[in-house]
Amino acid sequence: MSPKDRRSGNERRTAPPAEGNTRRAERRMGDRRDSPRVPMKILVRQVELGGSFEERSGDIGVGGVFFEERSLPIGREVELRFRLPGLEREVRCQGEVVRVSQGPGKPGAHVRFVDIPTDAELAIAKYLDDRELTKE
Repeated sequence: MSPKDRRSGNERRTAPPAEGNTRRAERRMGDRRDSPRVPMKILVRQVELGGSFEERSGDIGVGGVFFEERSLPIGREVELRFRLPGLEREVRCQGEVVRVSQGPGKPGAHVRFVDIPTDAELAIAKYLDDRELTKE
C-alpha cells in the first residue's frame, strides 16, 4: 500500500462503514456504551484522598457510571455507592476514571467498574433490562 492510498485519521472516522461493520463504526463515531444508562444519584469518594462521600448526579450502566465532575484526573480510583430498586443493600464498588469530558453539554467523569460484587453487577443488568422492557 502506497502512502497515497492511506487515509488520514479524519477520513477513516468519517468514511462509511464497510458492510457488516456498522456496529463497530457506530461505536467509534459516537456512543461507545454496550448497555443503556439510567439517571441515578451516585455517592463518590476519591480513594487516595479518603474523606466523605459526595453526592453527584449521573447515570449508571453495566460497565460503569458517568457523573458530573470536572476535576478528576484520568486513572484516578474512586469508591462508588448507590441504591438500586429491588436490592436490599446499597451497592459499594470501586471504579477508575477512564475519560473526563470538558466540552459543551454535561461535563463529567466516565468511570468503569474495576471491583464490583457479582450480585450487584447482575442487579444492575436486571434493572436496566426491566427499564428497557417497560419502554417497549
